[in-house]
Amino acid sequence: MKHSQVQIVLSNFQRALLAEEKQGFTNAGVLGGFNIFLRGILPRLEQLFPGKDLDLLRELAQNYSAFSPLRRREAFSEIRRFMQEINLEAQDIFTRSGSITDAQKSPKQQEGSDRNLDQIDNRHSFQEHKEALNSKRPKSKDHSSRTRPLQYLKGVGPERAKQLEQLGIHTIQDLLQYYPRRYEDRRKRMIAELKDGELATIEGKVVAGHVTSGKMKVIKLSIEQAGRLIQATWFNQTFVLKQYPVGTQVVITGKVRWQQQIPEILATDIEKASTNLPANDCEFSSQTILPIYSETARLSTKVIRNLIQGIIGQVEGEFPEILPPEVLRGWMDRPSAHREIHFPRNYANLRLARDRLVWEEVLFLQLAVAGLRQGMVRLGSPSLLGGEELIQSFYRGLPFQLTKAQQRVIQEIFQDMAKPQGMARLVQGDVGSGKTAVAMAALLRAVGSGYQGAMMAPTEILALQHYQSLEKVFTPLGITVVCLLGSQSKGLRESALAMIAEGQAQVVVGTHALIQEGVVFKALGLAVTDEQHRFGVRQRTMLQGKGKNPHVLVLTATPIPRTLALTLYGDLQLSVLDEMPAGRKPIITRKLTERTRPKMEKFLDEQINLGRQIYVVCPLVDESETLDIISATQRASDLQVRFPNHRVALLHGKMKGPEKEGIMKAFNGGDIDILVATTVVEVGVNVPNASVMVIESAERFGLAQLHQLRGRVGRGSEQSYCFLMTGNANSRRLDILCQTEDGFKIAEEDMRLRGTGELLGTRQHGLAELRLADLSRDGQLVEKAYQTAQEALRNPEKYELLWKEVQKRFPPERIGVN
Repeated sequence: MKHSQVQIVLSNFQRALLAEEKQGFTNAGVLGGFNIFLRGILPRLEQLFPGKDLDLLRELAQNYSAFSPLRRREAFSEIRRFMQEINLEAQDIFTRSGSITDAQKSPKQQEGSDRNLDQIDNRHSFQEHKEALNSKRPKSKDHSSRTRPLQYLKGVGPERAKQLEQLGIHTIQDLLQYYPRRYEDRRKRMIAELKDGELATIEGKVVAGHVTSGKMKVIKLSIEQAGRLIQATWFNQTFVLKQYPVGTQVVITGKVRWQQQIPEILATDIEKASTNLPANDCEFSSQTILPIYSETARLSTKVIRNLIQGIIGQVEGEFPEILPPEVLRGWMDRPSAHREIHFPRNYANLRLARDRLVWEEVLFLQLAVAGLRQGMVRLGSPSLLGGEELIQSFYRGLPFQLTKAQQRVIQEIFQDMAKPQGMARLVQGDVGSGKTAVAMAALLRAVGSGYQGAMMAPTEILALQHYQSLEKVFTPLGITVVCLLGSQSKGLRESALAMIAEGQAQVVVGTHALIQEGVVFKALGLAVTDEQHRFGVRQRTMLQGKGKNPHVLVLTATPIPRTLALTLYGDLQLSVLDEMPAGRKPIITRKLTERTRPKMEKFLDEQINLGRQIYVVCPLVDESETLDIISATQRASDLQVRFPNHRVALLHGKMKGPEKEGIMKAFNGGDIDILVATTVVEVGVNVPNASVMVIESAERFGLAQLHQLRGRVGRGSEQSYCFLMTGNANSRRLDILCQTEDGFKIAEEDMRLRGTGELLGTRQHGLAELRLADLSRDGQLVEKAYQTAQEALRNPEKYELLWKEVQKRFPPERIGVN
């Protein structure tokens, strides 16, 4: 290994880190993007430091561009710790020559690496706290502790108050709800029991100290404990020698390196051992489970911890108990939970505190969403019992036999529609399970009972497809279907509005245009919302408000894990279409790299010559200066050159409605061989002759989204294929998709890997409010919250304090706003 090579590589790395940090973690600090820089420098690091664990950098090179700037900020603390270790390795190799460059300087003390404390890890970043807290910032002008400015607290002045506001912390209550993101085990250990690579805390006496010469100062303290020595190491922090001279009893935390006879600890924290401190300070210093908070450059975790420690005595006033005594049994009381989540006395208390707070925040969200619809449900809905002849005619005209699952769900819907309480049912069905046929039966029940039915879809492409499907089936039955879209001409729109208002339009299909003020129904009896996750709660209830409390049917082809369904739709009855139509062939799914593209394109040619059609989906419409991924526009151009004798077309969301409609009509009619598109084709598009789905840069999509895209093929009788093009041949995430077509398994895995907020869109569902809950592993707590929510809905008087707290946290006018 050449000295100069190491210097150059580490110098470049450090400059890139500083540039990216200066740009605010926007992936723009380095030409082409910081993730591209990482990919380029990885081979050099592998060559210069063989055997070094570089998995962290490989993961960041793969995923950094998909992270939010604030998730990137957190990743940087891990990179800095990596740089600290690699600097030490370089110094070991070249001895203390003093010629290591400025580029290798380590930042100030870094936090220790994560320690898995029996899965107790509060994973939400401070951006999620900020969004949640900013949305609930108190507007009252009283001077209670909830609204008293933080700058008057001990240790907080005007400047620090501004720093806290950047984290979304404005009041004492906000500060107490700024939960630790993880915990460090600070139990003091003996040197003999330390293991290489672990994070550990030791106490001992400083017996020697020295610093290397040169541009980068390496500070080492020799610590003696019970006759054994360990060396503690820092970079460029010469104050350590003055602050902790020989003879000082110290407590040090850091990562252990046991490569020599004398072990070493890369120190992340040092303090004098507590002697003769006031009782309160002594209790804090001897904390063995230390909370670690999401921090900024100017607000360290230690500062935040000290501020919270100063107000922890106010938890009784800020978080009084809101549960009836009989319900409280089995839960830690509310004030204690807020105290223990910050400063747990032991792991058992920490677990109890987290359980109480997770259960409580899920319960609040369930009740908030349920309460929004509760008001409408109480008004009473029409009992819909007619249309039996229409329904039987519809069954007879179907070219296939309904599955048992479809028959069961239709009966559940009919039973609901017969009751005056009003149906509120969520139908979950995997791609191709036959939700449209179920919705058609429900619409016929409404029309046959003398009412109108409405169906709202998230995109014009899907709305048009539903319109064409419904018109084809309903027109022979004498039912008038109209379509209402935002892109329609004024004449068409006015004609449709008149038919809806007069009742001539018995079934109305549309997009968000359906919930605009000018749309008036004569007698809306059933409101169907398709692709549920695309709409906020408020939008759904606006459609519901178009009639005198119509029945509500919610459809989703995105399988929702049970924990998430209970959290977001706790007040809805749940139906699952868990059976696929007979004769469907499994879709063959393969993960491919650029090396296999020529072979894949040859296969596409063969499929087109057999009369099949192809989808090619890209994550971007146009080229990006910062992202090294192919755009739909470029791929369409390339494919036209590659297949001059085949018809290639481009479809994306920026196109105008009539243009999109024309392209889809041509593809449906077999006039286009290869359709290159963005995710505008993700849901609902139905072209049975399409047999191959190619997804470019597949690693940039979520698993559930990939599953949806795959579901666009496999709708005919021919064998279908899905090819996931990726730059990462070892992606375990994509392996899951290759191994199963079970949408529910895929959704569970997607939620586990990406978190709930990204799975369905945080802002749409209030999931920003979930600061502690992790729905992928808190299933039991979600179930318990659901049971309590049902009880609270049945007996609101018994839970008066709980309901008041829910209304305070979730004002009805704010729920579901996108």
